[in-house]
Amino acid sequence: MTRVSLRTPGRLHFGLLSWGGDAPRQFGGLGLMVDAPALALSAEPSSNWSAEGPLADRVLVFASKVAEGLAGQGVVVEPAAFRVLEAPPGHVGLGSGTQLGLSVARLVCELASRPHFCVLELAALSGRGLRSGIGLHGFAHGGLIVDGGRSGPDGTPPLLARLEFPEEWSVLIVLPGPGPGIHGPSEIRAFAQLPPSPEALTDRLCRLVLLGLMPATIERDLDRFGEALEEIQRRVGEGFAPAQGGAFARPGLDVVVAEMRAQGLRGVGQSSWGPVLYGFSEGSPAERAALLARLERRLVLPPGAAIWTRASRRGATLGG
Repeated sequence: MTRVSLRTPGRLHFGLLSWGGDAPRQFGGLGLMVDAPALALSAEPSSNWSAEGPLADRVLVFASKVAEGLAGQGVVVEPAAFRVLEAPPGHVGLGSGTQLGLSVARLVCELASRPHFCVLELAALSGRGLRSGIGLHGFAHGGLIVDGGRSGPDGTPPLLARLEFPEEWSVLIVLPGPGPGIHGPSEIRAFAQLPPSPEALTDRLCRLVLLGLMPATIERDLDRFGEALEEIQRRVGEGFAPAQGGAFARPGLDVVVAEMRAQGLRGVGQSSWGPVLYGFSEGSPAERAALLARLERRLVLPPGAAIWTRASRRGATLGG
């Protein structure tokens, strides 16, 4: 096989539904796949393993892990040369790690003439999806995703719902300054130290998802969608405050969130551990451009720190 390429949307994580304690299902959550920032990379047979471009070191780590897993199944894997053509920043809440791991696994399988592997098998090969299933199912399907959490330490979060997101709703993504959110060993320690979510909190979050956010999406009611999502964000942020020092990833983000809301954005919140923030609008192109200009001026954002995008209506796509 010659060179093969893959493009996958970015991921916004809206919040978890349950964590810690003796809950029969751990985590669960909801999120949205977006057209940008996206991840795009290519691979082709080579005499040795190599990678170039952003996240190249992580590509090789994933490639080695996937090749080892396939070899354990009796699949012969030849070395490949990877090139990362486009990539979002890592560890800022856009799900780049999961999308990268799944993408590398898919490309390695393609080059090894094993294109039939499903996303759950790709996740097992790359070691992703240990908590949230949003990135896994979003990689396969795109759209608005709700997953049901894990039923055990090694369980895979099942896909509960996948909804088409209204095309007329635009998504503003804001990266307010450098610095990653909690990740890696720090994330593991944070989850270990977090107080478990009370049953009443999980009940309320599930109600907000099932009877608030999901029907509002289907009915294209942005106001009710925004109300449900902002309450989800507030309650989850309060639950995670002991780990991140407050409702948001770092001091000052509350000011950015308040300004985004003041400018008319709905459903404003933080993706995963942040610091990426998001908000939604159904305004015209001219209205969106004016809103972005006001935000950049009032928040003194650097160029490219805020971008308009849309929900992705499909998952990862392969090309030659």
